[in-house]
Amino acid sequence: MPSEKSEAEFLYVSGSRDGVHWNAPSMAHHDRSQAQHGLASIVASGDREASLFWLQALKGEDGPVSLMRSVVDAEGKEIKEESLDSDVCACCPTAVTRTTRGLLVAYRDHTPEDIRDISVTRFESGRWTSPKNVYADKWQLNACPINAASVSAKGDRVAISWYTAAGDKPRVELALSNDGGQTFGKPVTVSTGQAYGYTSIAIDVDGGALVSWLERGGDGARVLARHVGTDGAMGPVLQVATGMRQNLGYPRLVVTNNQAWITWNAAAKAQTARLR
Repeated sequence: MPSEKSEAEFLYVSGSRDGVHWNAPSMAHHDRSQAQHGLASIVASGDREASLFWLQALKGEDGPVSLMRSVVDAEGKEIKEESLDSDVCACCPTAVTRTTRGLLVAYRDHTPEDIRDISVTRFESGRWTSPKNVYADKWQLNACPINAASVSAKGDRVAISWYTAAGDKPRVELALSNDGGQTFGKPVTVSTGQAYGYTSIAIDVDGGALVSWLERGGDGARVLARHVGTDGAMGPVLQVATGMRQNLGYPRLVVTNNQAWITWNAAAKAQTARLR
């Protein structure tokens, strides 16, 4: 953000061959105007190639706002740029994963009637599929919730979690797919109280999913997590941490080497824990 007096945001990208020495950053998008270019996610998308997914608000947050993709090489230089959806929610993060069939991007969509449900689009056989709702929550809101989805994949197994307050019931929902995200099963509600959202998800070694979220607790908030099996059966809710909602940040889950880890913010410091 070049100026606190402006809503302009710019994305930069840099590449490294060893994780120590990095190329000079370069702007990751064509447009250079004083507009929003942000809320990016990134994934390896080919040999010596990465894809960034981000939002572009050339006419401000009142829109329309576009979901964009920039492809960069190993040096961080842009190869191409394309638009994937011309009307999305302005302030909600993007999320991306890879299945055996290709890339899958999850984001909060938007309609002229201000319906803001989670959609996915997939890159298969050299083209992007038409955006499709994971589930029709039909959440109508004349504002941006700044709160979207998290997605994880292992092979063709995909798990996605998201926040919604449709029906005036703030909650975190989770849905599973066995076909690389072409279809999703009926979602289950993983939160148990008044959820704030900010969810993260990771598929475990057995194909089930670990999901975390923020939920109201006492005078503040709690970082909670639970396991959901391949059949949708939900395990007990684990309390990871407590604090004020603004101070806990945006917790993140990862499964690596058959171990599950979660990280969150506490007292302006990053905290981590291993989930058993």
